[in-house]
Amino acid sequence: MTKAKTKIVTMTGYLQYARVFEGNRDNNPQYHEKIDGQYNVNFYPETTGDFDAFFKAGAPVSSMGHDTIKIGDPEIGSGKYLKLKRPHKHPSGIEDFGGAPVIFDFREGESMRKWTMEEQGELGNGTKATVKVSIYGEGPRAAVRLEKIAVLDLVEFDGEASGQNRKDVF
Repeated sequence: MTKAKTKIVTMTGYLQYARVFEGNRDNNPQYHEKIDGQYNVNFYPETTGDFDAFFKAGAPVSSMGHDTIKIGDPEIGSGKYLKLKRPHKHPSGIEDFGGAPVIFDFREGESMRKWTMEEQGELGNGTKATVKVSIYGEGPRAAVRLEKIAVLDLVEFDGEASGQNRKDVF
């Protein structure tokens, strides 16, 4: 029996509903009680080649009866996205597998400059970024985890446009 290896995939595309900071993580206890919240983003790859690389690395085409590629906003990229996630606390207890993804500011080229919600702000819908994901295993049981984000071109966050400030939603 061979041991599964982690594969890293890097893709460039556009972000939607980015909840990737400690201050805006999705911590709905109904869904994320065991992991104390989750960081997630709808990621629209810029090319179909990015989808191909993602699945070639072993990512599942569907999981628990749901397709991995989702139909989204036709005005963002190809209109198709992947839901990328990372737990706040990984169920295994391994600290490196949980917590907010590391976010870098690449607006002026590659750098080690970190992006923070407090200093540079939240990431608005349509922000262009490069993401790095890890894929452990293959097929339907493969684990996909968001690792890093590099912001290439920021779209300012607008809570009204994203629907996050709507009071008619319960």
